[in-house]
Amino acid sequence: MSVAELNRKYFDAISDSYDTKPWFATVNTQVADELRGRLDWIGIPFANTGFNTDASEVRLLDYACGTGVMTRTFGPYVTKTLGVDISPNMVATYNSRASTAGLSKEMVNAVVGDLFEKSNPMPEELNGKQWWDFDLAVVGFGFHHFEDVVYAAKQLKERLRPGGALVINDFLEGGDLLADEDGNPVEGSRGNHAIHKHDHGRGHNGHGHKHEHSDEKAHNGHTRNHAHEHEHKHDNRNGDFTNPSPELRKKMADSIVVPHFTIDGVKEIFTTAGFVDVDVVTLKERSYMEFSGKKLWRTILIAKGRRPESGAKSEL
Repeated sequence: MSVAELNRKYFDAISDSYDTKPWFATVNTQVADELRGRLDWIGIPFANTGFNTDASEVRLLDYACGTGVMTRTFGPYVTKTLGVDISPNMVATYNSRASTAGLSKEMVNAVVGDLFEKSNPMPEELNGKQWWDFDLAVVGFGFHHFEDVVYAAKQLKERLRPGGALVINDFLEGGDLLADEDGNPVEGSRGNHAIHKHDHGRGHNGHGHKHEHSDEKAHNGHTRNHAHEHEHKHDNRNGDFTNPSPELRKKMADSIVVPHFTIDGVKEIFTTAGFVDVDVVTLKERSYMEFSGKKLWRTILIAKGRRPESGAKSEL
C-alpha cells in the first residue's frame, strides 16, 4: 500500500476527533498568532491589513488542509481559499465547517486530490485555471506525512504565481520534552519522543535510500531513527488519535514518513525545490500535545520561501 493510501486511511479514521481536544485549540492559537504576526516576513501583499500595500485579491492554496487550521489562520488576509486533502472525510469536515461559518463555496472550498503522485503529477481534477497562480500555498503539520518532501515542495511551487510564497509548519528535531502525568515538562528529557518506526523499502525524498533501523544520520531535514514504542492499549476508540486503539495506532505509524525536521534540512528542501528568500524559525514557546498515549511538549518550526520572479535563480 502506498504512503498516500496509508495517509488516506489514517486521516479518514480520525476526521471526527482530529482537533477536538482542548490542547489542540491552544496549539492552533499559538501557530495562528505566530503566523499572523509574521505577514511581512512571509513577503507577499495580503488583504485587510490596514496598510496601503493591501492587495485587492489574494488567493490561498491550503494543501493537506485537514479541517482547515491554516485556512482559518490566514482567512482574514486572503480573498479566496481552495483546499486539497487526500482524505475524503477530512474534506467533508472542512467544507462543513466553512459552510457553518457562513462562508460560500466561492470563498472557501476543498476537494479530494493528490498533487504528489509521480505517475500523475497533473491530475485532471486539479488542473483547471483556478488551481494555478496562487499568491500563497500553506501546509500545516503535513510535511512529515509526505514521502518525497523535495518533490512535494516543487509541486506546490509550480502552483504559485511568480513571487508567490510557500509557508509550512512542522516539528523540530530534538525539540521534544516529555511531560509528566500532570502535563508538566520533565526537565532533562529533551530529545525526539515522537519517533516513528517504519521500513517501507522505498526511496524517500527522491534520493533512493532505503531506511534502515540503524541509520540515524540527518538527511534532507530529518533523522532516520526509527525506535518507536508500540504500546497496545486495548480500547475501542478507533477515532481518537490521542489514545488510539491498536488498529488506529498502526494506521498512525504507517502514515508518518518522518517525525521531525532540522532547520538546515528544511532550508535545503526549499532551496533544492527552487525557492528563494528561504527562512526557517521556531516558536519561542513549546506546545503541549498528546499523541499515541504520550504527553509531550514539542517545538514547532515554521518555514517560508518564495517562487522566483521570472528570470530569477534559486539559492542553490
